[in-house]
Amino acid sequence: MKLYLRPPESKSRKDDVEVDLNEDELIESVRKKIQEKKGLDCYKLKHNGKSLKDDETLRQHKVEEGDTIFTEPEFHGQYLPMGVQPSMEKKRKAEEDMDIIELAPEVKKAAAAAAAENVTLAEVTWCGVRAGAYGEKGMRRQMEDETVICPSLRDLVPELPEERDFALFGIFDGHGGKQVAEFVKTFLAPELASAFANDEPKKGPMADKRVMKVTEAVFQRMDSRISTELAGAYDGCTANVVLANAEKMICVNLGDSMAYLCRQKNPDDQEDFLCIPLQQRQHKCWMMKEKERILRSGGAVENGRINGILEVSRAFGDLTLKKFGVLSTPEYMKFQMDREKDRFVILACDGFWNAWTAAEAIEFTHSLVANEEGRAELEADSIDIRGVCKELVQHVIEEKKAQDNVSVVVLHIMPQAG
Repeated sequence: MKLYLRPPESKSRKDDVEVDLNEDELIESVRKKIQEKKGLDCYKLKHNGKSLKDDETLRQHKVEEGDTIFTEPEFHGQYLPMGVQPSMEKKRKAEEDMDIIELAPEVKKAAAAAAAENVTLAEVTWCGVRAGAYGEKGMRRQMEDETVICPSLRDLVPELPEERDFALFGIFDGHGGKQVAEFVKTFLAPELASAFANDEPKKGPMADKRVMKVTEAVFQRMDSRISTELAGAYDGCTANVVLANAEKMICVNLGDSMAYLCRQKNPDDQEDFLCIPLQQRQHKCWMMKEKERILRSGGAVENGRINGILEVSRAFGDLTLKKFGVLSTPEYMKFQMDREKDRFVILACDGFWNAWTAAEAIEFTHSLVANEEGRAELEADSIDIRGVCKELVQHVIEEKKAQDNVSVVVLHIMPQAG
């Protein structure tokens, strides 16, 4: 009988491969034949959304002439159990396909130095953004949040073309410890810079879709590095990252930290503004899409946590839960900056957002930013955005009685690019 093979990432017939198979042959034999004769990595076959059992036949699964069956490689759509690794050849090929290469020693050294400097205030004139960051441990025993302000990825990888450069700002909310959050703070920016610099073609700007695809591959690589370089670390962290240039911002979200944009409805009325979310959703394990994946992977959602342990369904680290559907695949949202209307962006951990509504947070921040702009204008001084962040954090801890670590990054959008 003639059938069509289709890889899982394809959504059209253009990638189909026609094959002639015996409908009474065991699926295990069919898979091996496909691997040998067609060169496809065929760890599993699926038909109409169901996996075909190795000890049954195509006829038993009611596969008919002309049907399409999907081939899936080993570990497709999931992370590996602890101690299990794909072949180094597959890993190397995957990284070559995405033009992600090992960081040079000098880049790692520069990344460590930048992390140790712990920048919490910067005026990034080339993309017209003032950035500030501040955090406190609040009611918790230790501080597990990390923030990052990287004014230019080119500072870490000089080979990065100017038209591919971004400023990077981020919140990394650790849970179960802070090793992973510190690691991500140190190496995410240089990994992105290296990947952008080496993406083919190596010259010219990158399309937004390509930026997002390469960023996703870098997130996967970061998780791979965590599993090999932080042996014995069982903590994890979420990530909310903004990549900014002079025209746009791309928000990359992993977990339950969030970002919001404050945009005026009318440039002439500063008191009438919108609170715009910069992520589609939080990644919580009880959300339908996330829960379905966890259950399919053999995990359970107990008392609002994966296997009774972890609340978020996507994060860096958490290595013991990767086999139960915890992903490091982020989601994206971008916007073109309107410098007549856009005032600021807030990135914050869930400890900040859980204490009040986003609208309340934006309104309070708006008043702080307006006061700071007025003070700076009267005193002919620069705007202290870090001071705004500190007031926000202390207000949430002292007045809103937050029970978690609280960290905030505020990006003040200048009226005109520098």
